[in-house]
Amino acid sequence: MQTTLKALDAGGRIGGYLVVWGSPEERDLQGEYFTAETELGLGWYPQRPLLYQHGLDGALKAAVIGAIDTLAPDETGVWAEAQLDLRRRWARAVQRLIEKGALGWSSGSLEHLVEVADDGKIRRWPIVEGSLTPTPAQPRRSDVRTLKSAWEALGMDASLLTEPVTRETQGENMTEKSTTTAARKRLPLASPDEALKLTSVSSPYDSLGAMDMLHGYMLLSATKQFRGVSERFGNALAHKLRREGLSAVKADELSHSTQAGFGDEWVPDLWSGQIWQQARLENAILPLFQSIEMPSNPFELPIEGADPSVYFVPETSDEAHLNLGSGNPIPDSRIGSGKVQLNAKKLALRVGFSAELVEDSIVPVLAVYREQAMRAIIDSIDHVLLNGDTTGNGNVNSNGKTPDSNSRFRAFNGLRKLALVSHSDGRVDANGAPTLALLRSARFRLAARHAARPADLAWIVDSGTYAKLLGLEEFLTMDKAGAQATARSGQIGFMDGAPVIVSAEMPLSEGAAGKVNGKTAGNNTKGTALCVARQGWFVGYRRRIAVSLDYLPYYDSYQLTATVRLAFVSRDNQVASALTNITV
Repeated sequence: MQTTLKALDAGGRIGGYLVVWGSPEERDLQGEYFTAETELGLGWYPQRPLLYQHGLDGALKAAVIGAIDTLAPDETGVWAEAQLDLRRRWARAVQRLIEKGALGWSSGSLEHLVEVADDGKIRRWPIVEGSLTPTPAQPRRSDVRTLKSAWEALGMDASLLTEPVTRETQGENMTEKSTTTAARKRLPLASPDEALKLTSVSSPYDSLGAMDMLHGYMLLSATKQFRGVSERFGNALAHKLRREGLSAVKADELSHSTQAGFGDEWVPDLWSGQIWQQARLENAILPLFQSIEMPSNPFELPIEGADPSVYFVPETSDEAHLNLGSGNPIPDSRIGSGKVQLNAKKLALRVGFSAELVEDSIVPVLAVYREQAMRAIIDSIDHVLLNGDTTGNGNVNSNGKTPDSNSRFRAFNGLRKLALVSHSDGRVDANGAPTLALLRSARFRLAARHAARPADLAWIVDSGTYAKLLGLEEFLTMDKAGAQATARSGQIGFMDGAPVIVSAEMPLSEGAAGKVNGKTAGNNTKGTALCVARQGWFVGYRRRIAVSLDYLPYYDSYQLTATVRLAFVSRDNQVASALTNITV
């Protein structure tokens, strides 16, 4: 059972609990548990070999990196101490991993010596070796050949490891008897990475990912009866975090919510961080633009202005030309500069969960509710970047009806607002189906320095417009894009070399103005193709996604709250244009 491991001194002395007592409610990842009654064979041998990853690591193999000389049971489990052999090639590297808290204990036994009851209670587990391992908590049995070489390295009698087993093979005219050892590897794993891929776990959490279980931990921690999650839940969460390449403070337990440096204080941060990463990977619009961290709010971002002038000059032939004054043949010029101001605005949402959900159905529906909460958060970011409009009357999202003051799109002005309103010549009326000529006309409403670089542009369309683009011979779908194809989320193809992205946040609109009718939703039947210059926009982050979850006793429910503070600004008014009034 892998448990906490620490260095006892600078000379390679290490210690920790090699075995921890469990119960039917606190099992390991194999669904098994030790008790104080488990027969461990503590007095069988004066010392045991110390291995790395049970001798199954591809590099260290069966190398003995030390010796276990102390095994002392107490009310917690079996405390073990070992001396690293610092003369060994790998021992120093292992010592550094221990000091960083990256390794834990794991005990090893042999197949023919182990006895486990049907309910998972380990009745007999003679400890024949101890290993340092980065993999999650799980007892495992070791290959007798690996142990034999390790025991021999310590001058111990390896014959104690084997038990003769007679096998009979029936042939046509003969019966052959052979004697072998009854030892085998429980998990034939070559490395920690392989262990994470091949470990088979039988628990209620098998169908959940790390994100689901982080969300579940937040739900559980919000309950008024919360005293920490079970060891089984904690071990499963630690295993999934490591398997999915996420980082936590420790890798071997999550048993106590009040444990110093671990527990409640990191789970919301880790889950919030993963949601933010998910937003950067999955959103269609957010990843398109340059982003910066805002050290203050508001924050003035310096940007480049006019380019320096380039001149035709004669060959340098006179010593006077070496002077920086008037004699130099290269005229002086300046690099222009400017600035844009980022003003962060806060977006917030709440998602409710009933108390009954947590009490009765947390595992079966956890992934569904987690996905709902996460999607609501990251979709809202895309929505405001695309549809942001701070105005009341004539709002691009509610023309003819004043929107509510707390409508999310009123946080700041976004892509559609600039193309439809702020850019005086930014719209082209399709008045029918889209064509290559119409799309090019809209594209060249951008500033010339942007329009001439299709690779720096992006088209954002609604699903109806996407269907129409498929009918154009000039539209290059992703399966035909070859080397041009990218993994950008939401990308569906290319038009004139510029990526085309479909977004569920792009609304249908009414008429040539491209605005959404706020009074009569049935009038919104036209599509839009929005062309944006990616280098012309900046996203500023003052607060990345922060998530919390609280129990509300007066509603007997749980409320997940997510907030984010961000800003969105354009370099100028010629970095977005639109083809509107598309028949879809």
